[in-house]
Amino acid sequence: MPADTALPPVVEMTGITIRFPGVLALNAVDFTLRPGEVHSLMGENGAGKSTLIKALTGVYPIDSGRIVVAGEERVFSSTADAQAAGISTVYQEVN
Repeated sequence: MPADTALPPVVEMTGITIRFPGVLALNAVDFTLRPGEVHSLMGENGAGKSTLIKALTGVYPIDSGRIVVAGEERVFSSTADAQAAGISTVYQEVN
């Protein structure tokens, strides 16, 4: 089913920046999911794929930017916060 761009985004991440000591992991990243869309995050090791998902799911706090879920700006300080908003992750491998 093609995405309906007339519908508001389900998730919208704008300007997401995350820093770790000595590392700028994400620099002003934008990511939008609309109803009916399927996305794949691809890139080299260290590109920030997991960091972006961990920001969305409350594992990592963001240094700047905003996350909007279903039209409401959210700040996730834990995975429980993200889950309460309907956001969770199923990992390929359990460590």
